[in-house]
Amino acid sequence: MLERNEVTWTTMISGYTNNGKADTGIKLYTEMVDSKAEVANSFLYSIVLKSCASLGNLQMGRFIHGRISYRRLEFDTVLMNSLIDMYVKCGNLKDAQKAFCDISVPNSTSFNILISGYNKEGYMEEMIGIICTMHQKGIKLDDFTFPCALKACSSLSLLAIGKLIHCYIVKSGFICSCFTFSSLIDMYSNCRQMIEAVKLFNQYADCKLSTSGSLAVLNSMLSGYVDNEQNVSAINLISQIHSSGMQTDCYTLSNALKVCINLNNLRLGHQVHALAVINGYELDYIIGSILVDFYVKSGRVSYALWLFQRLPIKDIIAWSCLISGCAKIGLNSLAFALYRDMIRLGLQVDHFIISSVIRACSSLAGLTSGKQVHAFCIKSGYEIEEVIVTSLVDMYSKCGEIEDGLALFNHISERDSVLWTGIIVGCGRNGREKEALMVFKDMIKSGFKPNEVTLLGVLSACKHAGLVDEGLTIFKSMETEHGIEPSLEHYYCIIGLLGQAGFFEEAEELINVMPFEANTIVWRSLLVACVTHKRTEMVDLIAKRLLATSADDPSVYVTLSNVYATMGMWENSSKLRATMKEVGLKEAGQSWIQTTG
Repeated sequence: MLERNEVTWTTMISGYTNNGKADTGIKLYTEMVDSKAEVANSFLYSIVLKSCASLGNLQMGRFIHGRISYRRLEFDTVLMNSLIDMYVKCGNLKDAQKAFCDISVPNSTSFNILISGYNKEGYMEEMIGIICTMHQKGIKLDDFTFPCALKACSSLSLLAIGKLIHCYIVKSGFICSCFTFSSLIDMYSNCRQMIEAVKLFNQYADCKLSTSGSLAVLNSMLSGYVDNEQNVSAINLISQIHSSGMQTDCYTLSNALKVCINLNNLRLGHQVHALAVINGYELDYIIGSILVDFYVKSGRVSYALWLFQRLPIKDIIAWSCLISGCAKIGLNSLAFALYRDMIRLGLQVDHFIISSVIRACSSLAGLTSGKQVHAFCIKSGYEIEEVIVTSLVDMYSKCGEIEDGLALFNHISERDSVLWTGIIVGCGRNGREKEALMVFKDMIKSGFKPNEVTLLGVLSACKHAGLVDEGLTIFKSMETEHGIEPSLEHYYCIIGLLGQAGFFEEAEELINVMPFEANTIVWRSLLVACVTHKRTEMVDLIAKRLLATSADDPSVYVTLSNVYATMGMWENSSKLRATMKEVGLKEAGQSWIQTTG
């Protein structure tokens, strides 16, 4: 074309942009600017901004913003809305807010575009502020604004504001909008107001919603039941949806599978899986990931692996479900192998997966795999994550490398109660009892409150080190200072500690006053102490208690027989071995170690 004017340039650029060739449209606009033949109008600026938004071209978008400001076109609300939309879609909310403030007369579209940006990025408090400003300026909220406002109330648990918006919706006549109706149910459900949510759901039949609208409302109610662990109600609703002949979607099936996981109901899970196959969702990456999680938690790991391998898109959730599931049920080598597959494929490994892999390494016999994961954590910057540090400390202590665990613990400045507990238990487990006690005292001084596991760890350390006074002091402080009622395990540690120190009368007195019945473990610990202190007169008394509580346990007879033999009570040993033959034989124990790697 020999002669080009404003109309021809605008037509061509608009054509390219509207037909999915935004990059070509921007190139043509750049050519127009360089030619200095024509000056763009507001409509053309809007088109170019649309191209920038679709391509994420923030640089060109800012160039257009400069042109708009130079020509003082801020009065053009439609153009400014395009500018805000460009910044929002490029993820630059700061400049989007500035552009919004420059609009002479913002309309509902202006507000909604900015609200959508805050909604997308999860800035709920800021979104509530914008909605309040919109209301104060007398601009009516619409079918787009209401769901966003209710989502913010839901996320921030702002029930009072949510109820006010509910009243506004009723007065405005938007109550029968499927999106608004669903958002109301979501808001009440997430605020744990299930009575209100169900009451609202029961009213939805009065609204003449489309099939898709009805399914959206049903899915919201189903999600509410699942999130509030009302699994029976959720099953009834799933049955209602299926019986109605309504076509279920990915959202319905995902919630149905979550119910199966909550109830650990394999039969129902198979039925939902079949429904997913019929509706073509079995290999959907969302449904597929939840199915993998379901089968792993149901103990069907081989089937979960088969399904996982069939997924065309394996997202991080699918990998995470399979790895964490394997680690939880003790398939540690498989969990580590899957982690190595992720690394080999160049996939992103997040700190949740790393935590599961470290837990698996803690249960493996060798330390090589754990150190490999630790190296990866350092390279990936995960070493400062609290959950990762705690897992690493636990791994090193379980593998007998407490020095590495202590070094890692001392390197971390911000520690939580879980990390303190981990290093205390680790020190006690690896013969560093006095250090465990010192760390416990440092924990108290730092203002952290110990829990049952912390106290059990430090009491166990006192037991192994024979620190009677320190152990008794900590035991007595459990209720008085920390508000924790001792469990049988705590009593066992103190009784064992007293027995080892030769305080049998005190140990027996504690057994008599504790709110639990002494079990085999308690009596065996005292039996070992009798051997140490040559308390022959106590052996027969403890033997009677042991046989009274565990008469059918062959190992009890073996233990007593060995104790009699050690203490030279041969007559008692012979009688017991004769009785043992009538009860059962000792089974050989098994253990394993890693000899290479």
